[in-house]
Amino acid sequence: MRRLHFLLLLFLHATSSAAAPAAASGGVGCDRQCGNTTVPYPFGFSGACPIRLDCNVTTPQLVTNSSAASPYPILSFDATASTFLVSLPPSCNRTVGEARAALDGSRYGVTSHTGLFLARGCLGKAAATGNCSVSATIMKTALRTAGCGDKGAIWTCVAAPLPPPQGLNATAAAAAWDGEAGQFLPWKKVEDAGCEDALTSAVSALSPEGLPSVDFGAAELGWWLDGTCANATAGGQCARNATCQDIETSRGTRGHRCACVVAGMSGDGYAAGDGCYYVAGEFLTSYHCCYSSQ
Repeated sequence: MRRLHFLLLLFLHATSSAAAPAAASGGVGCDRQCGNTTVPYPFGFSGACPIRLDCNVTTPQLVTNSSAASPYPILSFDATASTFLVSLPPSCNRTVGEARAALDGSRYGVTSHTGLFLARGCLGKAAATGNCSVSATIMKTALRTAGCGDKGAIWTCVAAPLPPPQGLNATAAAAAWDGEAGQFLPWKKVEDAGCEDALTSAVSALSPEGLPSVDFGAAELGWWLDGTCANATAGGQCARNATCQDIETSRGTRGHRCACVVAGMSGDGYAAGDGCYYVAGEFLTSYHCCYSSQ
């Protein structure tokens, strides 16, 4: 009996260890490897991937389709929230058009947690359309725009509404904030500001205690796949144990997101990607109780 339980544990350990690597290829023809980094599905570096990225040696970055455009390195992915962070450091030569072309893709867009700092040509329009207030001192120091000359002299910031007042727990505060702001940054507000340059951006977030924080020089983007969850279910796009969420995309179309929400499970939530799986060590621990000396 002891030998039988030992062999059972060995088998479970082997199958759980193989769960993630077996699905890591990300579907037929979708290359998700950049150096030592594997990006979550639906991202990848070949034409078969729903959302294609560029690979700069070891760093994934957005496809800009322009040799003159600045690179947009990707800092991190959050497969559960279907969001990722992109580096957007201060620049005096990044136009609003260039920024939108890079950040507003066919299957991803800037979330409402991101505020854009705009400059040049804003005079007369900035006061009416800007909805966040940052002093000129902060702009010249923290955002390093002193070298922009006249470009950094007149500017505005377009962002989502401020978070709700304190007093709500973290979950309720996040839900109220997203509900008021919507999921994506409205580019019409950016266009209405009349500015020509996108200096930089900042991402607002809520701590586990429900307190707001700001990360300068980054933009948060959210991704999706086309079609509703009904279509995704019929097509088997979401993995087993994954949930599906219908969303209205930044382009006003219908999209969906697959995610792993079961406690203890990892993965990107897509059948063509990693799916949803238990980490080998955690999976083995849950069966450790079954060992018997008889």
